[in-house]
This record gives sequence, C-alpha cells and structure tokens, in this order.
Amino acid sequence: MDVMTDDRAGLPDHRVRHLLPGQEHALATAMAFVRQTLDDWYPAGRDRPETTRVREDAFLVADELVANACAHSSGPTRLDLDRVGRRLSISVTDGGSAPPVLRRPRRPDTPTGHGLQIVDRVALRWGHRPVGGGKTVWAEVLPPLAPVNGVPVDRDRLG
Repeated sequence: MDVMTDDRAGLPDHRVRHLLPGQEHALATAMAFVRQTLDDWYPAGRDRPETTRVREDAFLVADELVANACAHSSGPTRLDLDRVGRRLSISVTDGGSAPPVLRRPRRPDTPTGHGLQIVDRVALRWGHRPVGGGKTVWAEVLPPLAPVNGVPVDRDRLG
C-alpha cells in the first residue's frame, strides 16, 4: 500500500509528498519522488547538459535532508519541492524539535555527521524553522545559467 500522496496544489512549480513517521523505506520512497520531480522539471539529455548540475545538487541535498530526518527524528512527515524563479527549494518536515546542527570542524575519520556539511557546501543557502511540534529543514539550490553563445556560464566565477 502506498502511504504517500502527490499533491500539486494546482501549481506546476510546487509538489509535496506526505509521509508517515517511521514508514519503512521512507528514504527510498522520498527519493523516488524527488527523482520524478527533477525528471519533470529538468529533463536530462545530451541537448540539455545545463540540467545535470541542478539535478545532481538537488538530489544530493534532498537525500541528506531526508536521511537526517530519518536518523534524528521519527522520520520525515512531509517533503516539499518548489521552483521559485530560478531557485529550487527543498524542504523536509519531521516531528523532531531539536534544530539541525552543523558540526565544525568536520571529522573525516567518522562515518556520520557529514550530511549538513554537504548541504552547506552544495546549497545556495539553508536553514530551519519550527513547525507545530517539529521542524522543517530547507535548502535552496540554483540551476546553472543558460549558456551564452554556446559557452557554459560558471556561476561560481560570477562576482
């Protein structure tokens, strides 16, 4: 039985997935939803190499946020993806009230604790807000700029 619903709320640039806390395979199911949404919004293909970066960045950030909700709470209850202008926002809501902690300095010799380091590095910006008895952790990624005269624009070099 599929315990999640896809509700576009009538907007093509907003998609939400509702999850049950403690749901078995929550990470895999949530990431399948993310992959389908990215496929719809940023089609891949040889003629669209500029979409590769946003797809990879968004998938990685979403994976880390959902995995953190699974590891540090009873699991995610909601996953929202929004396109606002050129930005793609990823939000994961869970029942845990403790705010996320960006651990510094990063310890490469430990197998855990790197998720928010990855989000911090990849996302344009990220944060959290209280929601009911839990919280929503969100991050924004920015798709690359369209090529100019066939030459890719590196947003990291823009001043």
